[in-house]
Amino acid sequence: MNENNYANGNEPGKGAAVASLVLGIVSIVTWFFGMGALIGLVTGVIGLICASNAKKAGFVGGMRTAGFVCSLIGVIGSTLVFVACVACVGILGTAAALS
Repeated sequence: MNENNYANGNEPGKGAAVASLVLGIVSIVTWFFGMGALIGLVTGVIGLICASNAKKAGFVGGMRTAGFVCSLIGVIGSTLVFVACVACVGILGTAAALS
């Protein structure tokens, strides 16, 4: 690439960094507002992969770091909510079997 492309904002890895940030935010929103921990988990993992690809492409902006952090928070939160939901279903199943 030449320097003219960088002046136009065509940095290598920038698209992956933006995707990582968007997917990280979607991941946080889905588990935080109860739309689905599984959806949050999937979007968070894809966001982490996009952040990794942006780093491999050489993008060093803060957007990649923010996308990585948001995706990581989304994955951790979604995992906790998913495990809690599975535990609640297991407890309800055990309680129903005892009565």
